[in-house]
Amino acid sequence: MSSSLISRRLAGAAGALLCAAQAHAQAPAAATLAPVTVTAARVEQPLSSALGDVTVIDSDTLERAGQSSLAELLQRQYGVEIGSNGGPQTTTSVFVRGANSRHTLVLIDGVRVGSTTSGAMSLNGVDPSSLQRIEILRGAASSIYGADAIGGVINLITKRETDRPLAIGASIGAGSHDTYSANVTLDGSQGMWSYGLQYGRSKSRGQNTTWPDSFVYSADRDGYEQENASARLGLNWAAGHRVEASVYHSRINGQYDNGSPFDSHAVTRVQATTLSSVDRLTDAWTSTLRFGRTVDDYRDLASPGSASRARTRQDLFTWQNDLKLAAGQNLSLIAEHLREEVLASSLGGSYPDGRRTNSAGAIYRGDFGAHHVQANLRFDHNSQYGSRTSGGLNYAYDLAPGWQATAGAHTAFRAPTYNDLYGWGANPDLRPEKARNVEAGLRYDRNGTQASLVAYRNRISDLIVWVDDGTGNWTGTNTNVDKAILKGLTLSAAQQFGATSLRASADWQDPRDARTGEQLARRARGTLRLAADHRLGPWLLGAEWLATTPRVDYAGAVGRLGGYSLLNLTAAYDIDRHTQVQVRLNNAFNKRYELAGGFAPPGSTVFVSLNYRP
Repeated sequence: MSSSLISRRLAGAAGALLCAAQAHAQAPAAATLAPVTVTAARVEQPLSSALGDVTVIDSDTLERAGQSSLAELLQRQYGVEIGSNGGPQTTTSVFVRGANSRHTLVLIDGVRVGSTTSGAMSLNGVDPSSLQRIEILRGAASSIYGADAIGGVINLITKRETDRPLAIGASIGAGSHDTYSANVTLDGSQGMWSYGLQYGRSKSRGQNTTWPDSFVYSADRDGYEQENASARLGLNWAAGHRVEASVYHSRINGQYDNGSPFDSHAVTRVQATTLSSVDRLTDAWTSTLRFGRTVDDYRDLASPGSASRARTRQDLFTWQNDLKLAAGQNLSLIAEHLREEVLASSLGGSYPDGRRTNSAGAIYRGDFGAHHVQANLRFDHNSQYGSRTSGGLNYAYDLAPGWQATAGAHTAFRAPTYNDLYGWGANPDLRPEKARNVEAGLRYDRNGTQASLVAYRNRISDLIVWVDDGTGNWTGTNTNVDKAILKGLTLSAAQQFGATSLRASADWQDPRDARTGEQLARRARGTLRLAADHRLGPWLLGAEWLATTPRVDYAGAVGRLGGYSLLNLTAAYDIDRHTQVQVRLNNAFNKRYELAGGFAPPGSTVFVSLNYRP
């Protein structure tokens, strides 16, 4: 059955369902809670009070994502770009403020996750339907989280339990390319106990992920199967004392093209387990002990007999003490121990048993009338590359009601990966990459109007690159020789006009190799985003538009990637206060574009879902 026929049938089914639903009365909408963030300072605080460039993607946005991948959701936020080798199941990179993908630290519930061998996190392995919200902190943040937070931090918050005795939610959907998905959640609390369960599954026949003129083209469809599950159990055993355990598992099995008729596919698993104890010892002192284990497992079957695998594990022990020093003044003291291990690898090289990092840090937050400050200091000692100290300072001044000026300066570093140290081009003497980031901004938030202007400059030195030895035998050494300068300006705004909300952002950036002056690969000089939602009784109608300037691609592929623009359309109908039908049309005009040379992102797709929320 063709995708166009499926789309027509889905649209017809949705229309019939919506017409039948007209008989249902719409209940008043629940009050909207002010967004909060935990990423900017490692404690929960209102988003409006956070010092730093922070965005929260809320649960409503995630539920309206349709068949969009996690990377596509991130791409709709200012300061974020993506590179993809085709569909949502393929290798994907995320660039925050022009930094390399390995310069962005990814967390699941505050615990770092990613491959110790490659240094990147398998974003394609996480289904957005398994998340409660996503927080993006832009700019250097090693003084808060340690290694790898040069461009920013992405914190994936999994679904939380509710304070009701029992709540059951579910969604089911179908769309283009024979795509189907289903998700169910069960959570609640009873007495001292609270719990949450979630399971989701999706499947798609997909489309061809390469163009016919690509050197890896295969004339087939590249589909995927994805599943995710999570569970959480908490016990409030006394007033101010809580213990909690949680597990998260996500897996995707995706096909891709590699130029042969063989059905190449890769399986990616992301797992996270956390145990925590939060204890309010006094009115001014809260102590948190947490253990987090994350596993990144990648298996690649490119051709018969050529299976490869990279499976790594990170164990993080954290003790954080949050102290109220005085009215408007807070101090967080943090001690951490990180253990990184390679459990399996087929990439060559001789890996050691593991490496250890011991860390100590402090975060001070103070409000003094119109003046607001956050100061961070962190020391990391690694068993392989030695010691690093990172610092950061954010300052904000309330100019007038609604107006605030901001400034910040931070240092950061990225640790050499196991592949850098012991793989192809092995060099165990590599130093961490270093960064110095400065930024300044102006923001306004009052009476339904929000606007911000941020200018930044991030200088990265000791970048690790492979240097050919000149023998012509494809041999060389990884070396700290490269430098990059990332500078840019971001303007964003949001306005509420009664039932209509408008959002817009524009990014102007100049990410360049400081030695050659060349523009960094797959990053645009300019990006424009526009979005609008309009509430019309039980209907919510929306549109999203994204446009970018041309980019360059990696050497050996396509030298230049053209600019592109995409239009997405959404519609939702509230059958009642708990039940909603949603329709999302991505790439409405079926534009051809490339995020990586030779690879074909999905064309025009439609997805219809029925959602029940308690």
